Amino acid sequence: MIDNKVVQKVINTKDDDEAALNTTVDIIKKEKPTITFVHFDQPDGVGHNIGHNTPEYYAELKQVDRRIGTLQQAVKDAGIADETIFVIAADHGGTGKGHGGKSLAEVEIPWVMTGPGVPKGKEIKETLMIYDIAPTLTWLLGAPLDAAWRGKAIKAFQQ
Repeated sequence: MIDNKVVQKVINTKDDDEAALNTTVDIIKKEKPTITFVHFDQPDGVGHNIGHNTPEYYAELKQVDRRIGTLQQAVKDAGIADETIFVIAADHGGTGKGHGGKSLAEVEIPWVMTGPGVPKGKEIKETLMIYDIAPTLTWLLGAPLDAAWRGKAIKAFQQ
């Protein structure tokens, strides 16, 4: 979805979520990047190995919450909080120890946005899927949407 020519840095932390967190915090504080993508992999590992909707899965989500809080603090420390929008989403849902089907439990994702211009406490009632993230961010940046994308720009959070 993003032309490789515009990607400035890719860092493979080999599914080590703490390494991903620490590397990203360092980059935010030193470089103040315009756009940053971070993938925390372990909820997926727990979902596949132990199961989605298990105490272990929810314990891992608490770790992700802690990591997000650390990223938010790094943005504040870097002095860019007033110009930063966080989009927090899963790449898929799950059922049992798997995903990949077409059930709502597998395709519906949690999606949280916070930052300047994003109303606090606004709940989106429509179903959100991973395909909707790129069109929504593209729309937020004022760029044209690609008609070939499967997703749609979710504009309801500003209404």
